[in-house]
Amino acid sequence: MLRRIALVLFPLCMMAGAAQAQEPGAFAEPSLRATHGDWQVLCVLNENLLEECFIGQALDDQTSGQRAMTAMVMKAPDGSVALRITVPLGVLIPAGLDLTIDGNNVGEVGFVACFPDGCMTQVGMSEEVLSALKAGNAATVTVHDFDNNPIALPLSLSGFTAAFNDL
Repeated sequence: MLRRIALVLFPLCMMAGAAQAQEPGAFAEPSLRATHGDWQVLCVLNENLLEECFIGQALDDQTSGQRAMTAMVMKAPDGSVALRITVPLGVLIPAGLDLTIDGNNVGEVGFVACFPDGCMTQVGMSEEVLSALKAGNAATVTVHDFDNNPIALPLSLSGFTAAFNDL
């Protein structure tokens, strides 16, 4: 049974002022740079103390409050773009994850790894998929539960283009 799901922003500890330098290897919470519709621009200092930014959106189950999905888009220094989606444990791993944009299936991707907080996919995005996300109104991420029942998770594209352009 599909539960009602509400879109929520990443819970972040907001950092006051400019990013502060820290020792290499120290963990840094991402700082919120901007919000564009349902997408956030988040930045963190890497191990070389260089700022790396990405855009993200999180979806929580309105009934349980549990995280239902996290989507992140990152640009590499070479200009390539990667999409990372993380869903809770308990998904059927061989079924992978399907992405649909405005009713058009744009592809299926397998899970890369599972961690205590969920199972993750990561894939380099083609210009065609990136353009579809920028032009789209709504996307759906479909995973399957352990009994192979599909679970459709809405992914808002409101603000996606502005957030991506802000990277």
